[in-house]
Parts: sequence; C-alpha cells; structure tokens
Amino acid sequence: MKIAVASTEGKIIDLHFGDANQFLIFKLEDGEGKFQEIREKTLMPLNEHTERWIASIELINDCKAVICNKIGKEPTIELRKIGIKPIQLDCEVNKALRECSKHLLN
Repeated sequence: MKIAVASTEGKIIDLHFGDANQFLIFKLEDGEGKFQEIREKTLMPLNEHTERWIASIELINDCKAVICNKIGKEPTIELRKIGIKPIQLDCEVNKALRECSKHLLN
C-alpha cells in the first residue's frame, strides 16, 4: 500500500497539502515505510489555490493515504471520494508511517 508524505526534507511532516511541491512516496511493508520515490508537482502561483490542491490529488491518486501537516476541507472531501485517507500529523516521518501502518493494515 502506497502512502504519500508532504515533507520538504523527508524527516518531519512540515507541509500543507496544497502547498507541497513534492510528495515522498512510501510503501508500507511489515509495519515499516519503505521509500519508493519523490513526486514533484509543477510550480503554480500562490493565488491558484484550488488548482494547486487538485494538482496534488492528481499526483498521488494511486496512494491509499496522504500524511500532511494541514489540509483544507475541500481537498479532504475530494480525497475521500477517491479512496485516499487524509491524515494530519505534526511529527517525524518515520513515526507517522508507523502509526499509519497500525491503522491502515489492521
């Protein structure tokens, strides 16, 4: 199962869903997150708010969850419609992936 993580350097969850210019993709295996790839989003002007979070959804549409620092109501609704669980956390990436695996794999 693939999990997208909004993080600038891969150490802590530090990005808002719509503001993330990249997502780190991990595969959950045996309760651990195995890094797979970085997916980068095309830069967009800050005033293109809706388009930015739509682009984020398109970038991670094959994932089962996304972990980010913050996420708005509209993207949360749209993610849930396509079966992606939005998770807001403010911690280290490794800790977030362990917690995520407990809830998603059981």
